[in-house]
Amino acid sequence: MILILYFIFFFLMIMSLKSRYYILFKALNSLAFIGIAVYASVISNHVSILYILLPGLIGCFIGDVILATHYENHFLHGLITFLIANLCFIWFFSHYKGLTIEEFLLPVFSMILLTVLSYLPHMDYGKLAIPVRIYTFVIAWVAAKSIVVYLAMPSTMFFSCMIGFLLYLLSDLILLFYKFYECSYKNQLKFINLFCYYSGLLMIAYSLM
Repeated sequence: MILILYFIFFFLMIMSLKSRYYILFKALNSLAFIGIAVYASVISNHVSILYILLPGLIGCFIGDVILATHYENHFLHGLITFLIANLCFIWFFSHYKGLTIEEFLLPVFSMILLTVLSYLPHMDYGKLAIPVRIYTFVIAWVAAKSIVVYLAMPSTMFFSCMIGFLLYLLSDLILLFYKFYECSYKNQLKFINLFCYYSGLLMIAYSLM
């Protein structure tokens, strides 16, 4: 039932993309993945894990609300909020696996890819070039950390986390094109971005089941 409600909220959010109710439905959708995490942790007796995963989820919720607004510098503030949330996720994974060299391979590759993409004719990061580079490194680090932890400690929970964070990373790659690349298919990019993001956060939250 809770999963059905989640996708109902997602549908309502998509339908309200260009209306004043978008921020409301986006906030509800983001509250829903927090609710699913709480529900799953209680049902499976994983409340202690919830405590260290929750800061990152709350950070994502706040970032979602900020990005749904249209005040000046809202994207930069949202980026900073998600950066903090992602550092919380790294803190979460650090409880299970310390630093490894391997987890920095994907961040380095992501930085190279970001530089290559900047040379596309219609790609322009503008004044956000430095914040975008910092954020890209951190979100790629989180995704890489989820892979390293799963390989070190294979389990359903960490597999779900890994898939969730890879979808999260993919959503940010799509957001990069939506925000900084001039094209005629912005609406399609927005839908795919939101679908990947909310599917990823659902997987992360449901991993506590």
